[in-house]
Amino acid sequence: MKTRTNQRRGLASVAMSLYVHVLLSHCRGSSAWITPSSYGMAVPFWNWSVENSRSSYLSSILEPQAKRITNNRFISSSTIKSRLHSTPPSASTHHAEPSGMDSNNQQHQNTEPTTAKQRIANHLAKASQALSTNDFVTQHTEIERAEHELLQWVENYRHSSSDTATNGREKYEFVLERPEVQVFNDVIWALLALPSSYSVVGDSFKEETWNRQASSLSFLDSNDNDAAEDASESIEQLRAVLGRSKLRQKFRKSGGTATTVWIESKSERATKILDLMESLHEPLCSIYDDIIASHSLDALECLSHPRQRQQQNEEESHQYYSQAWKSAKLALSLLTRSEELYRETGEDPSRLPSISSYVAVMDVWKAVAVSAEERSEERKREEALDVVRMLNQRRLDVYSLESNHEDSRGNNKQRARFQLVPPEKTDSVKDVLQFAINLLHQSEPSYTPPAIAGAMGTWHFNQIIFDLAQHPQPFSGALAQDLLEFMVYMVKKSTPTMLVETKKGYKKSSPDNTTKQHESNPIIPKPNTDTINGVLKAWMVTPKITDAARRTEAVLAQIAVWQSDGTLWGVLPDVVSYNTCMSCWKDSGIPGGAARATEILTLLEANITDIQPDVISYATCIGAWAESSSREAGAGRRAEEILTRMYQRSKNDSLLPRPNTRCFNAVLLAYANGRESGGGRRALELLRFMERLHSEGYEDVRPDSYTLNIVMKALTNCGENGAAQKASQILRRMEESFSMGDTRLKPDLLSYNIVLDAFAKNGDALAAEALLNQMYERVFKSGGIVKPPNAHSYTAVLSAWARCEDKVMAVKRAEELFNDLERKYAAGETDVRADTSVYNALINCWAKSGDRQSPYRVTQILDLMEELGLQGGDSDVQPNARTYCTVLDALAKSRNWKAYNESLAILDRMEELYAEGFESVRPCARAYSIVISTIARSRRKGKAAKAQEILHRMESEYRKGNIQARPTVYSYNAVMNAAAYTPKGDEREQEEAFKVACLTFDQLIMSDYLKPSHVSYGTFLKAIQNLMPSSDVRDDLVKSVFRRCCRDGQVGTLVLRSMKQLASPELYQSLLEGESKYDLPKSWSANIKEGAPAVF
Repeated sequence: MKTRTNQRRGLASVAMSLYVHVLLSHCRGSSAWITPSSYGMAVPFWNWSVENSRSSYLSSILEPQAKRITNNRFISSSTIKSRLHSTPPSASTHHAEPSGMDSNNQQHQNTEPTTAKQRIANHLAKASQALSTNDFVTQHTEIERAEHELLQWVENYRHSSSDTATNGREKYEFVLERPEVQVFNDVIWALLALPSSYSVVGDSFKEETWNRQASSLSFLDSNDNDAAEDASESIEQLRAVLGRSKLRQKFRKSGGTATTVWIESKSERATKILDLMESLHEPLCSIYDDIIASHSLDALECLSHPRQRQQQNEEESHQYYSQAWKSAKLALSLLTRSEELYRETGEDPSRLPSISSYVAVMDVWKAVAVSAEERSEERKREEALDVVRMLNQRRLDVYSLESNHEDSRGNNKQRARFQLVPPEKTDSVKDVLQFAINLLHQSEPSYTPPAIAGAMGTWHFNQIIFDLAQHPQPFSGALAQDLLEFMVYMVKKSTPTMLVETKKGYKKSSPDNTTKQHESNPIIPKPNTDTINGVLKAWMVTPKITDAARRTEAVLAQIAVWQSDGTLWGVLPDVVSYNTCMSCWKDSGIPGGAARATEILTLLEANITDIQPDVISYATCIGAWAESSSREAGAGRRAEEILTRMYQRSKNDSLLPRPNTRCFNAVLLAYANGRESGGGRRALELLRFMERLHSEGYEDVRPDSYTLNIVMKALTNCGENGAAQKASQILRRMEESFSMGDTRLKPDLLSYNIVLDAFAKNGDALAAEALLNQMYERVFKSGGIVKPPNAHSYTAVLSAWARCEDKVMAVKRAEELFNDLERKYAAGETDVRADTSVYNALINCWAKSGDRQSPYRVTQILDLMEELGLQGGDSDVQPNARTYCTVLDALAKSRNWKAYNESLAILDRMEELYAEGFESVRPCARAYSIVISTIARSRRKGKAAKAQEILHRMESEYRKGNIQARPTVYSYNAVMNAAAYTPKGDEREQEEAFKVACLTFDQLIMSDYLKPSHVSYGTFLKAIQNLMPSSDVRDDLVKSVFRRCCRDGQVGTLVLRSMKQLASPELYQSLLEGESKYDLPKSWSANIKEGAPAVF
């Protein structure tokens, strides 16, 4: 037995190493150690409650300036404005709920922001309120303050990181947190939402502001230099009011002269924020697209200013002209940076520059060329046209469907014209068609090739292209693209004259001799609209391709090029073409895909393509938001906004498409899949709106059974109050309507299962079981026509019993239901049988019962599932990771002395089965964490070392490629908890336990993907209290840990309770700096989430 002195010496040696580490750990400069605080205490001002106001205001000040430019055939000003007026991008963005704006603002009024992030949110919230009341001066001021706060935040972050790494000083009173991507995005969007910098209405507004603010400067003496300097300072101070807009501001002096002051525009300010953002993050392409659109609009407005302000002198006209060039160059520079980022990130589709950005920049440079020609500046005109040609080629390169190759010198070799068609086959139309037919027939033996005889033209090519779309193959899109390219190739070869580009224009060259292909096939297979749609369809259905949406956009971009050079003059895409492209984005699964589909719809609505959207266009775009609703916050609101816009447009113009049931169903599905608060209420309101429209004569808007099923699903998923009762009422309404002859509202099996799910979430087991019996009665009355309950039905009822408060009754009824189901299957009722989900629900019911027989019963069920599913090969009852986790959870909660060995044995079995190839039993982080928790609760000797061993196995499994086994904060906390509560008596074991706690805490701090939580700090402090004897070394260690906890913003109730039990009263008060626990600096707990559920 070691003496007390030896124990103190041994523990002190271990503590000293950690003490030194903790004191110096902040010098390592890893930003991953800093826990970010939650952003969004106030609602961003571009949320949907005020978006329409912002759009209408921008439209009112932009329309007068766009008239001259819109009339020019080179420029699509509405293209750029549609980009600015479109919905903000959402590929990796989350917006606050509009309904929560008042509550959030009220919370802000009562709580002063303490972090830079909160202060920025506060300024943006005030800008939102100012915009809603048309107080544009306050809007400018608050956005300016938010911008300044962000710039200061970045500067402090860089300075603090450098200073801490150099000097090792502890500034724990500040949360040295790196600004997040969303903060940059919000400030940039706020800047871009400011009123236009060069519009006529904007000028008058700013002039009035200037006159009011500058009136106090009338005392200045024109001959006083100091006064002039003071005036300059005053002008600088007025930038907060003027919003740094680049408008001319006249400061009157003696003699009637005026000084023109040009200050940064909102686009340039947004670009500077983007520059800072690039130094810390990799922005998405949507941010580049928005700023490019803003710069482009600035350039167009500057070009239109000299025409609208006839009284301007030549100097001011030249200033606007020079500013237009500067804005155009900035837009071009941003587009180049966006392309470079796209290539540097491995051509990630989410970072692909949009087509609208290329169109906007090209249109701006065309406008600049026109303006240069009006000024007789031939050199600048040629420079602008060269940029247009260069951008045209770059667009083709980025959206190219072919592969670029470079030789050893870095020069581009000539690219192959076709992807699949061999070069030797391109000498004959017949050979190309025969090659395509043979390739499709070899891959799809059931395909019946068309007969090829005589002259072959467009119809034959279209037939093969549509066959490729009807028989999807991995090569369908590429081969259809080859056929289109070959048709264009034949058109070019048969053209009587060839256009040769020169530096200053185009000239005709003499035609070549008629080709052999032309002689043997006098009909030239020129592509038409059906050809375009067939190729787009082929790309859409091509299996195992992730960039079908980009491919379809590339086809439309290439068609535009062929139109511009005269190759396919008059061959235009139609609404089906754009609908197909939107459908590809809907099915792509790419972040931001729904936003890209919305962008295409916006272009159609703006009549930029001379094609109006139809009902399918709106339904497809809304469906894109429904598909992405599980990944993108606010998808339901975005979908409803499109539906509302469709409805308003149809009311204003009876020729435009009106909403139908499909459109409404897509919006309802977006709310149901989004699972956001308030989604169920909105679904009910939309249902009532549908019924009202149908009563007003909208024959295409009529709720059906699918509609009501989605509404019930929205109520269930979104957690609405009384969701189960409301869903049950809707189901009864469907039954009554069907009994009265309305076949459209016939309830199906899905209808009943949704209501069962609602009862299960509410824990209303009696109502769920009664509905299950009612389902069997319907089957009996229908004579077997109606489908009986399925496995999902029984799973829902068992889940309801698991949530029932009467645990004794719950276990009894769950076993009876399960046995009844097994008897029915054994008697020949094969319509339903117990599958994995049913077994899991039964295990879960036992796990939550607290019954003493629970460990025995759950392991018995698991053995049965392994015997039937893994050994017997019955995939329907094969256990999965959820099965094992539920069993492990039941063992952990039982506190049975056998749980320790049983949990380790089950975890070993999971790893062995996964190694044998059973993918369904892949060990996950939750399974490992439950086992560690079970070890921590035991009284076994050496449990700290055993818990650490499981953590190391977990990390090893993750490094092998099992991403589901990545350790969580809970895993590390459970190991430290096992060490902290090591049984007393064995000093050697306590020393080893303290080593485990120190190393585990150190690993958590050093982790690349995790940060300590308030539970981590509290648990480690508890380990210090239980395992380390009182000494000066322990006090120093406690000080260091607590200061780091303060710096990380994790001082919670658990930490304070541990500190009070651990430290002396004097030390405790000194660490709290004389304050009570109720008056501590708010930055100390800025990142804490008290009461947050444990995440396995």
